[in-house]
Amino acid sequence: MDGFTQVAATADIEPGEMKSFKINNVQILVCNVNGKFFAVADECSHDSAPISTGSLNKDEIMCPRHHARFNVIDGSVKAPPAVVPIDTYEVKIENDNIFVKID
Repeated sequence: MDGFTQVAATADIEPGEMKSFKINNVQILVCNVNGKFFAVADECSHDSAPISTGSLNKDEIMCPRHHARFNVIDGSVKAPPAVVPIDTYEVKIENDNIFVKID
């Protein structure tokens, strides 16, 4: 698949879980929301801290440092202190494998 990198098998990330991966020097976080997979930057837009050590609740991830929250589907801010959305990345599933596209 053009521009996509395989990061894991779908069975590796259970519903409600997330895992961080590095692709082309970009740290991304793959989240499983009720069997659908989404990829976001593993970096809080508020203070650049990794959000992978935070908590995932449905489709929102909370940064562990200052509790900013983001929607993992579209990257939008759901709670301050963050005001800038986080980056999102295209995800494809093929043969039970997760692929992420980093531009």
